[in-house]
Amino acid sequence: MYMLFRSGLLFRSGLLLISLCLLTVMTTKAKQPKTYQLQYHATINPETEQAEVQITLPDAKLINSINFRLDEGFHSNVQGNGELELKDGRAIWQPPEKNARLSYKVNLNHERAPGEYDSIYQKDFAIFRGDDLIPPATVRTKPGAQSKATLTFELPQHWNSVNSGWPKKDDRHFVIDNPERRFDRPIGWFIAGKLGTRREKLNGTHIAISAPQNMGVKRMDLVSFILMNWPQLRELVDELPPRILIVTAPDPMWRGGLSGPNSLFFHADRPMVSENGTSTLLHELFHTLTGITDKGNDDWAVEGLAEYYAIEILYRSGGLSENRRKRVFDWLADWSKDITKLRGKSSTGQQTARAVILLEALAQEISEKTEGQKSLDDLTRALIKEKHIDLAMINDIVEDLIGTPADTLDSPLLK
Repeated sequence: MYMLFRSGLLFRSGLLLISLCLLTVMTTKAKQPKTYQLQYHATINPETEQAEVQITLPDAKLINSINFRLDEGFHSNVQGNGELELKDGRAIWQPPEKNARLSYKVNLNHERAPGEYDSIYQKDFAIFRGDDLIPPATVRTKPGAQSKATLTFELPQHWNSVNSGWPKKDDRHFVIDNPERRFDRPIGWFIAGKLGTRREKLNGTHIAISAPQNMGVKRMDLVSFILMNWPQLRELVDELPPRILIVTAPDPMWRGGLSGPNSLFFHADRPMVSENGTSTLLHELFHTLTGITDKGNDDWAVEGLAEYYAIEILYRSGGLSENRRKRVFDWLADWSKDITKLRGKSSTGQQTARAVILLEALAQEISEKTEGQKSLDDLTRALIKEKHIDLAMINDIVEDLIGTPADTLDSPLLK
């Protein structure tokens, strides 16, 4: 009787142990993220001056549909297997479960202003944005599904390299991993061709300055300027990205600066510091390092902070004297004296200048009301953590810093 009881107990214990093991395996599998391979392949075609892009999904069981937002200035000849609908500037793709492929062509020449390009193909190089190479998309997947993406380039025979702010597996093969997105896209700037590149590693951030060869671009000037200002940028921005690419080229590229995630473009003929004491390069670098954007009506804050710190970082680094700094702010105040409103979807140059004057007043108020214990830097660091900002958020953060609502932010300019 005892033996029978013992045998039954052992049997039930064994069943319990097996059940626990199965439950553990099932729980472990449930916790594992569901990933799918997403392969981008871009061939630069010198005959058509286009990039021929193919998107491949070896196994697409986790994907219900991908809805791409096309731009007729860039994208054409969209084809794919599975179900594909082209309608109202969208490409709605329901890929087959196996070996899904979507292809299209991307124009590499695009004028931002007459005769000035923000994307270009030339005999020995091309400059373009990954945002245009792979258009924005709304993706419907099985719950919890995430992509694991790569981007490979096929270049004209006489070209030697392609650079971006993404990590490379080899010279023409990039790993595209954005933790903030479940569908990884290679956003930011790219430059391909016969290139000259200068590289530095600063406190864990790999910086590359890349430009076409034999075009008189002063890459080392840019390297030295960034090295001079990097300590102050690092002190302001707590977490710096692992990589930054600065693309530069002369005419016929657009004569300005354009920031992007992990990268920026800066025209080769632009001064690093203008005669009025402002710096387009530092302005765009602030955008790239902080990633601050607005929620739709407060671009003044995004652009104002970038312009304010383009001046302030240069001053803190010793590039501007205290007297020169004052003259810069006086000039901005005079230039923007007729501005009566700051809020809106897009800040003009004069609105941005007036925003800088408001931020300088706010910096003084924060310092005075905290007896120097807090500064505008504390507000800026809080906004960097939030990324997507608006006036209400700025008001709340400043009130937390100084203990009362800020008089500066009660300005008629912000009504």
